[in-house]
Amino acid sequence: MHVVAEPGHVFSWLIAGSERCVLLDTGLGVADIEAAVAPVASAPTIVVNSHVHFDHVGGNELFDHTEMHELGPEWLAAGSDEAHLRAYDELAGGLDASFNRLLEADRAEWFLIGPEETMRPWPRAGIEEHGWRIDPPQPDRLLTDGDAIELGDRTLRVIHTPGHAPEHICLVDEAAGILFAQDQVYYGPHLVYEEGTDVAAFARSNRRLADELTGEIRIVYAAHTLRPSVPPRFLGELADASEAVAAGEATLAPARGLFGEPVRAADFGYFSILVSAG
Repeated sequence: MHVVAEPGHVFSWLIAGSERCVLLDTGLGVADIEAAVAPVASAPTIVVNSHVHFDHVGGNELFDHTEMHELGPEWLAAGSDEAHLRAYDELAGGLDASFNRLLEADRAEWFLIGPEETMRPWPRAGIEEHGWRIDPPQPDRLLTDGDAIELGDRTLRVIHTPGHAPEHICLVDEAAGILFAQDQVYYGPHLVYEEGTDVAAFARSNRRLADELTGEIRIVYAAHTLRPSVPPRFLGELADASEAVAAGEATLAPARGLFGEPVRAADFGYFSILVSAG
């Protein structure tokens, strides 16, 4: 297994089997992810998308075979809206500057940030010269909850986890004790305020993962922030927190969303849940 990193932006995962590999998500599409995985792919590679937001389908068109949840196709166009790309391009420039300040402070004293957590410069010059377009093809296979993805000597089970997106799925390798959670479980802000999000569904999905997988898995791999993994105990913590938000029992404060939108946030220290301001 290999992490395919766009640190600070998104992590994709190359999951190898004896007969084929799965690339879980294809990132932002600002570089050739197929060329990145080809040297380490031990078998033919297919793409499985956790969901179809632009930062997870950017390189889909580089591969011959893609799979996603059956609700994914109706959200493909909305997930890759050009307005989102323009807004993210502006955001990424500020993220570069913020990370550089963090790195400078770290190097002055602690040296806590290693090469795996180091962000690469955002390729704004290349985007300005060549443009940035995401146009993922329609999938070759539609997935539903409980489906098996066979890789030869390895099986991945599909768990439908709506909330962050209607089509969001996680993959679990039960034999290896691994949950590939992507946007469902990570330390950081959880965005549950955009079109298609559902706070109650998010809470139900988190509770299902906690109930089914606590004690059954040894690690959770995720898609965002500089931390590619979290411990399994976080499944229960996130379930408790999201249920409190869904029930109206958590304290919500005014905050800003990813692109500066007015939202409300429940802050739990090392993670937060952002919901609609309305």
